[in-house]
This record gives sequence, C-alpha cells and structure tokens, in this order.
Amino acid sequence: MKNITLTIVFSFVTSMLFAQSNEAPKRLKYVTQAPDGSVAMTIYDDSRNDNMQLESASTFYKYQILDPATSEPILSADNKGNVCTIDKNKIVAGTYNIRLFTQKFVITSKITVSDSIALRQAAREETLAMHAKE
Repeated sequence: MKNITLTIVFSFVTSMLFAQSNEAPKRLKYVTQAPDGSVAMTIYDDSRNDNMQLESASTFYKYQILDPATSEPILSADNKGNVCTIDKNKIVAGTYNIRLFTQKFVITSKITVSDSIALRQAAREETLAMHAKE
C-alpha cells in the first residue's frame, strides 16, 4: 500500500512539473527611441534561447549591463557593428539598466532579463530531487 501511494504521489508531482514546463514561450522586445523618435536600440529576449539579441541603428563599440542599485557594470563586452548577442547564463534573471556606447552618444535603457534555459533546468532538477527524498 505504501509503495502504491508513493508511486501515485511521485507520478502526480512529476506530471505537474512537466505540465508547467510546457508553458508558452515568452518573447520580449525592448525598443529604445532616440530624441528624434527614431529607433535607437532594440533588444529581443526569447525564453527558449539562452542569448538575447541586441540591435542598434548606429554602430556601437561597447555595451554594459548595470546593476540598477549601484549603477556598477555587472557585464560588459566590446562590439563591432550594429548587432550582438548577450549570454543570459552570465547574469541572474532580473531588471537591469543597459548602456550602449556609439561614436556619437550613449544610449541607456531598462531591461528585464529572463531565466536562462540552464537555470530553469537546474531548478526543475532540484525540485525533482527534493520530491524524491520525501
């Protein structure tokens, strides 16, 4: 009887975890406009991908992701061109400021970074391990 009850509970917990993982993907798009109304910077964050795509109307040579509380850079990279990718595995999910450096000006915007796939998978495995111990 005890084995049947544990099997039913484990099956229920497992099915609930996998049912939650099949949620619709989140695709966020952040658009920052220049003072003249043109698009200065666009960031695409897709929950199915570990990278965010950063596009700028102007060529930029560097970007920084800043801690909103201290304005200190937590991630910075050099770039050549108008497009780059940002690896979400290098930062924790949350809200940040991003600063983009072009030859003529600096663009600043607020973004919210979603969890990386690896982080979501680790959380799922931790939950399964906790339930297996019970």
